[in-house]
Amino acid sequence: MTFLKAIEQTFCKLQQPTLEDLKAALTALGPNLQHVPAYKTEPAHLPYGRNVIYGNDQIEVIVIHIPANRSTAIHNHGASIGCAYLAEGSLVNTTHVLDEHGYPKPQKDDFIQAGQLFVAPADQIHQLSNPFPERAISLHVYSPPLRNTNRYLPYTDVLDYVI
Repeated sequence: MTFLKAIEQTFCKLQQPTLEDLKAALTALGPNLQHVPAYKTEPAHLPYGRNVIYGNDQIEVIVIHIPANRSTAIHNHGASIGCAYLAEGSLVNTTHVLDEHGYPKPQKDDFIQAGQLFVAPADQIHQLSNPFPERAISLHVYSPPLRNTNRYLPYTDVLDYVI
């Protein structure tokens, strides 16, 4: 069975999955997960590559490629929950909280190594960073498919002018 067929068969059955359901489905892919890097794309308009490899009304499956010394924006996933498997490399997942003015403030860094799963609850604000010399490639599953995500700029990136 091909990798894409295994993805389809694993995720087409899920209806309104929980984070635990997404983790179980990713784990069930087992040896098929070795094929994730073959589906990476190079960055184009973002600092990372993003390749949607499967989707339906309930699920979206994306291969993310974060080259060395690159990061995603600080963001959330709207109403979606997510689970990811790091197939290659290492990442830092920095969770944030909003300060009293609505700016993101780093709360916690989690170091993720190849072979590990990590989750993104619906209310999580985070940033994935690859400060390491090797690329990082991960397989992400979101439910429902990503819509209405929000990007946050840290206060240090916002200039206030008084006229």
